[in-house]
Amino acid sequence: MQTDKLDTVVLLSRVHSNLVKIFQKKLKAYGITLEQGVLFSCLSVRDGISPSELARMSFRDKPYTTRLINGLEAGGFIRRETNMNDGRSSLVFFTEKGVLLQGKILSVISDLDKWAIEAMSAEEVGQLRYLLNKLYAHIEKGRRG
Repeated sequence: MQTDKLDTVVLLSRVHSNLVKIFQKKLKAYGITLEQGVLFSCLSVRDGISPSELARMSFRDKPYTTRLINGLEAGGFIRRETNMNDGRSSLVFFTEKGVLLQGKILSVISDLDKWAIEAMSAEEVGQLRYLLNKLYAHIEKGRRG
């Protein structure tokens, strides 16, 4: 199939679909989904944040993030505690089980990232990241506008 004839959105969809399949297969061994893996990554940057902040960091809407949090909480990977600064909200923290799994999940993410870009030069990787961020900003602007 000639990929140069495919629309950009079709190419992006194809890449996304294949990466998701690989990622899901690797994470399945740990009992979490791809989307939950994204939250693991975000919590690794900042443990003890509100569900709203976690939604913003992960680029997910709040109701969907709440469902992901519920699943991770049911699995014993995270816990919610009342926010001492605002009793109406909660903060999300890793449990001991979550901390033990955290390094493995981050390793899966890192390994997949390295594998996905190994066919590209450092310059090409920089260009790809620049272009994807530019495309993302354009899409976000269109969604809001």
